[in-house]
Amino acid sequence: MDWQRTIHCIGDLHAGGIKRPRVSAMLDDVKTLGTPAIHLQIGDSTERGLPEEDVLAKRWLGRLPARHYTVLGNHDVLHNKRTAKQWAAAYGNESQSYVIDFPTLRIVAVGPDRDYPAERSGTLSDRTLEWLEARIRNAPDKTCWVACHWPLKHTVMGDSSKLYTSAMQSFHAKPDDRIRALLAKYPNAKAWLSGHTHSPIDAPGLVTRAALPGGRKIVTVNFSAIVGVGKIRDASDPVRSLYLTHFPGRMEVRFRDHGQRSWKQVGGRRVITVEV
Repeated sequence: MDWQRTIHCIGDLHAGGIKRPRVSAMLDDVKTLGTPAIHLQIGDSTERGLPEEDVLAKRWLGRLPARHYTVLGNHDVLHNKRTAKQWAAAYGNESQSYVIDFPTLRIVAVGPDRDYPAERSGTLSDRTLEWLEARIRNAPDKTCWVACHWPLKHTVMGDSSKLYTSAMQSFHAKPDDRIRALLAKYPNAKAWLSGHTHSPIDAPGLVTRAALPGGRKIVTVNFSAIVGVGKIRDASDPVRSLYLTHFPGRMEVRFRDHGQRSWKQVGGRRVITVEV
């Protein structure tokens, strides 16, 4: 693995709700591995968006070997007890939307302006969509990945009696048609990275392609969750995260079980290689 090209992808953390042995399993295992370019936590770093939970989340993320970034999740502004701007300030950003630049890769983090009712959860405002488009348009020579807590609709799926899926109204980014139309305009928009569903790594569509207008498809990757998997959290749930390695024209996806300190196979493969 080329660690300098690798992003460690950390799913929903839920500081204040997660059992500490789960966090310790991840942190202890990560120390045995190479140092990635960055660690990207995909949102819901906290359970209720409380200052004391921020302290925990930042303390844990600060123990990772490389620089870490955090994306806004719905639990981070739960019931609008704080604004998205206040959340951003707590994590050292001016806004919930920001850019992470590498020589050939740009990661564009985006999030909603507030915690919306369930049917509108994950709605990106007109202003945010305009901002996102400008950041992709202004980097024509870079591969662009969008990092958003909410997955694209009908990507990561599974048994809806046990799992949250992106087919559920409150579990996908909105407005779906506008987001896809925006991405379709720019050939350098290559991937959508998400969390939110607490999906197991073998969930259908955890790594897949989403159709865009005009016939092109974009790679979508869901980060699973550190807090647990499925609708009901269980202490026996595996503690897993993903590692994405970017190369010109392709992405390698690996799955790490931090409790077992081993790489896991998905679909019979330890490394999933996708063209981007």
